[in-house]
Amino acid sequence: MLPGRRNEAAAKKEELKDAETAAMTVNIPTAIRNRAKAAYKAASYVAGDNMWAHFVVKAIEAETLRRKAEHNQGEMYPAWGEKLPGGRRLKDS
Repeated sequence: MLPGRRNEAAAKKEELKDAETAAMTVNIPTAIRNRAKAAYKAASYVAGDNMWAHFVVKAIEAETLRRKAEHNQGEMYPAWGEKLPGGRRLKDS
């Protein structure tokens, strides 16, 4: 790496550290939550997760990046600050 240049991972870590936060409440299946908590507990030190919320943020970011690549030609989706509709989606007829 050239002197005076940061690598992308360091820049991303700094960006997340300085980012404004918002509370989020979701209901997920207990089995998925328990497996996620086990993965966090088993590998948090190695993965650099300093708390459970950091693990959750990284998981959401990974899925967001996957969808961006797979469904949006690699372009970021625009930020959506509005409230999402509650409840289940109605099936298309």
